[in-house]
Amino acid sequence: MNIKFLGKWSSNLIRGERNISFVLDDKMVFDFGPHAIESLLDLKIDPRAIETVLITHMHLDHYSGLSELFWYRSIYGAKKKLVVLGPAGIKRDTEKILKLLRTPSNFNTPVEFVENKPYEFITPFRARHFVPDNGYRLEYNGKIIFYSGDTAYSQNVVKGAEDADILLHEMTYTDEKQTEADFWKHSTYSSVMRVFRESRAKKLVPVHLSAGSNVLAKRLSNTQKNIVYPSGSIRF
Repeated sequence: MNIKFLGKWSSNLIRGERNISFVLDDKMVFDFGPHAIESLLDLKIDPRAIETVLITHMHLDHYSGLSELFWYRSIYGAKKKLVVLGPAGIKRDTEKILKLLRTPSNFNTPVEFVENKPYEFITPFRARHFVPDNGYRLEYNGKIIFYSGDTAYSQNVVKGAEDADILLHEMTYTDEKQTEADFWKHSTYSSVMRVFRESRAKKLVPVHLSAGSNVLAKRLSNTQKNIVYPSGSIRF
């Protein structure tokens, strides 16, 4: 199995970075922010081949590229059904956005929305953000993957990540910005490490980074074998 990163950053963007998104085995994309389409194309992944998109929550940096994917699929005649998982209301909100974007009426390819319930080997776990947010647990090809989405420390996230082979957990802030993290319901280094320890996950990939936490994530990956920096691809 192979994870390829389309982006690793939070909404605090800087030059040269893109918002958090990654693709599993070139067919499942986790979150789909702005420019995720360009990242797929840069990696020579055909967006029409994507089978499943897992949206954690409907913030711009995690969700706003989904309408671009719909346009691309329609323009280039995708025939395969796309399944979109997300929190309650994602079907309604996506249809509203497509309407506001004056999407041509003949732009129509097969899409199925799955809201707040398990789908095949994927189980949502409600995380602790200030808008509804689903973390996702995948029991896939003999491995367990958990992606937190945006969240403060949560026992529910610990449960979802239990014994995972790979835990991808947002680490927007360093501990020095605990007050800001509490306000926005995001995670700091210490809260991420607490989830990692309590879940007994085998490897941690810190994602949804900002300038400070990016430096920390690089340092951790250089000193601890069970922490992986989110760049390029990860085979497991």
